[in-house]
Amino acid sequence: MIDDVFVTSLNSGTDCVQVYDIATGAQLKSYRGYPAAPSTLALVGTSCQLVCGQRNKSLLQAWNINRHDNLQMRLIIPGKVNALAVSPRAPYYCVVAISEKIYVYKMSCGGVSGVGDRHYQSVTHLTFTPCGNYFASGGADGFVYVWSLAAFNDALHKTHPPHISPHYTLGQHSDKVTGITITSGGMKGTLVSCSLDHTARVYDLATGRQVYSLITPSPLTAVTTNTLGSQVLLGSSSGRINVVNLLPPPTPGDILVGDAGSSCHEKAVTHIAVTASGNRVVTGSDDGEVKVWTVTSTSLGTNDTITTPHLAIQRTIHTARGTITNLCVLRMEREVVDDVDLDIREIIRPLSQDYTSSPINASVTVHTKPRTSSALNITPQYTSVGGVGKHNTKGVRNSNEDLLSQICQLQTANSQLYKFAIKHILKDDVND
Repeated sequence: MIDDVFVTSLNSGTDCVQVYDIATGAQLKSYRGYPAAPSTLALVGTSCQLVCGQRNKSLLQAWNINRHDNLQMRLIIPGKVNALAVSPRAPYYCVVAISEKIYVYKMSCGGVSGVGDRHYQSVTHLTFTPCGNYFASGGADGFVYVWSLAAFNDALHKTHPPHISPHYTLGQHSDKVTGITITSGGMKGTLVSCSLDHTARVYDLATGRQVYSLITPSPLTAVTTNTLGSQVLLGSSSGRINVVNLLPPPTPGDILVGDAGSSCHEKAVTHIAVTASGNRVVTGSDDGEVKVWTVTSTSLGTNDTITTPHLAIQRTIHTARGTITNLCVLRMEREVVDDVDLDIREIIRPLSQDYTSSPINASVTVHTKPRTSSALNITPQYTSVGGVGKHNTKGVRNSNEDLLSQICQLQTANSQLYKFAIKHILKDDVND
């Protein structure tokens, strides 16, 4: 297993996504396509496919992770994408932010599960919890919301679906939200949002309440945490990165963060990612560089138990002529990106163009296992209707009775078929 970093940037040419080995800095692969929109690159499935939005177009683009060329599939959306995220577990959902609205797609069939429109300015960031049942959104209006996928699915099956409300309204920054991250604890962990208002807010997702407000001298442009959530890394518009320790837990409230962080880039830091082991940090910036760092600690005074984390440069793995627009770190087998003959499970399907507020009449694709006709266990119960004389009243009466009898038989057969189908479809869903 190796740690791979996936990078997109402006002015990158036809190879819009590059993949590097963090340990060596070697480029492993590239993906051909159109320039990617910021904050839209996501992995679909377990090392299966990649998807991102096209910059300034109402389209998404996707790749099998072991193929250089993109999929020949038009993934049309109702506007230019601001942010995108894909749930980490099956069944896979893709949430797409277009202006102030959030569209939820089920990727196995491409259908629209619902539309959330709580933000009143453009949505800037989307991220899922590790369980995949909830996702968070932040916008230019400063609000941070947590949404439940169950609310979208419940509304899908109602003739007059209610307005979908967030699971939590966590709070509001006084300026644009520039980053959101959720710790590995998911809904029992913490969420951290950062903003141009010089603050990063730490929320307890179990209660929906704010725990800390980290105040910095410069506007914040990126945020992440380590796997345990014990350290928060804050990237600023000045190019500096501050590492804030949350263990042992400080007193809840405001925490002043000085300007003594590591100077990492010449321009604003746009992305920060931490490897699963937590010993390496990858950063991207408006200066077009992607760098790998190690986290070190410096003792304060004579008390060796009190340390201040710092970043030490390892290498620069990517240099571009434009802003780094997407950056993510994934841990996978090297053969996954190298072996073009690898059998990849394709999850992405063409997206539905039905964006009505009442999707109950939308078509749904149901996949069932093939079965033999003997499993139906339905005995033929149909007989032909005999001839009827033109002037035979008794024959007409008998004919009507025969027709009513056959209608009853058809209703019985249809009822058996319906019960059989429901029983075995639900059984397949449980087994899968």
